[in-house]
Amino acid sequence: MNFFSKDSKFWQEQRWPLLVGVVVMLVFAAGVVFPGLFLALGVNAIHPIFIDLIAILAAGEAAQQGWDVYASNPLDPLGRPHVYGPWWLVTGMVGLLRVDAWWLGLLLAVIFVATAVKVLAPRNLRTTFIAILLLVSQPVLLAIERGNNDLIIFLLLTAAVWLVTRISWVSSLLAAALVILAAALKLYPVAALPALAARATTRGRMLLLVVGTGLVCGGIILSSLAVYQRVAELAPEPLTVFGYGLKLSYYLLPEIAWKRYWMLSGAIPVLLFFFWSCWRKRREFWNLVPTTGFTAGCYVAGAICWCLCYAATINYSYRMLLLLLPARLWLQREGTAKAGYVVRLQWISVLLLFWTPRVIDYLLILNKEDRYFDGPPFSWAVVGIEQALAAGVTITLLWALVGWGWRRLFVSQP
Repeated sequence: MNFFSKDSKFWQEQRWPLLVGVVVMLVFAAGVVFPGLFLALGVNAIHPIFIDLIAILAAGEAAQQGWDVYASNPLDPLGRPHVYGPWWLVTGMVGLLRVDAWWLGLLLAVIFVATAVKVLAPRNLRTTFIAILLLVSQPVLLAIERGNNDLIIFLLLTAAVWLVTRISWVSSLLAAALVILAAALKLYPVAALPALAARATTRGRMLLLVVGTGLVCGGIILSSLAVYQRVAELAPEPLTVFGYGLKLSYYLLPEIAWKRYWMLSGAIPVLLFFFWSCWRKRREFWNLVPTTGFTAGCYVAGAICWCLCYAATINYSYRMLLLLLPARLWLQREGTAKAGYVVRLQWISVLLLFWTPRVIDYLLILNKEDRYFDGPPFSWAVVGIEQALAAGVTITLLWALVGWGWRRLFVSQP
């Protein structure tokens, strides 16, 4: 059978996902060969490639040599201490070294792109174009180029959601184990626990699965609490215009008083628009997410983790990878004639958020303090728009999550 024949079922179903995957990998490969492409897309590539993955491998290697990697990591090319939990150090125990970064990073990139394409599942030319724009954006390419461990969290959460929506209860236990692993690696995935409720089962069994998994997560975190406290002291806060979060919004406005008007001139209209949209379409947002199934689980896992990171102000641009999970629902709805206002609002605002940092890169100049940015008033209006986009996306996600949670707990029973 010729799988690539235009009449074959395989070609009809997979041609659009294949196109997205090929385009993304070609753009990534071109960026590696021609760094100017990465720069044009806003990716600040650091030599060597996969530098964040190298940091993890260096920490594991240094730990095996007896170093306190939370104090210093002499094997990391940038001299960065280890700022993650102790479970990452297993890389050294299994014999992985910094020289393995090239093939591990490439393997991680291929698996991530394949998984992301499977999650987005484009069905036609329109949704294929949206998927490509999402995956060749700065946040995604930056994470791939650096071999950032948020790629691994994305894979773990996707696998957990897929498993929990299978028929067998064994698969649900495996899904719970993956959520536990993700939470042990980076803490914030503990927020994805409600995604386990995407399993089509009774309320009692669903609560048992979610609460039981949560208790195990809590026990593991408490067992390494002293280490996580050190990590919290070491991990840098993204208190620049390239981060997103409540604390950042509170921090920026009072500290740059003379630019405040220009930031607000961009932020206030955007925020008012999002609040108006949420009120006007409150019922549509409330009923947006299916109560169970893979699409529901993806939406809940990605949206709730993003919202937690936003509230804690630990969102760097590559944390936008989480928004690829709810994007599955948007592309599915956009691929039909019944796509509504709320679906378009969410995917368009997320797409704008994925690409606005590129505008800011060209408008703003880093000043001597390496903390704030200097630039013309219009630049700060754009900063306000981007921060308002992040807040607006979070607001719409939260409202949809509340509606899903209420319906899952008190209305829907399989």
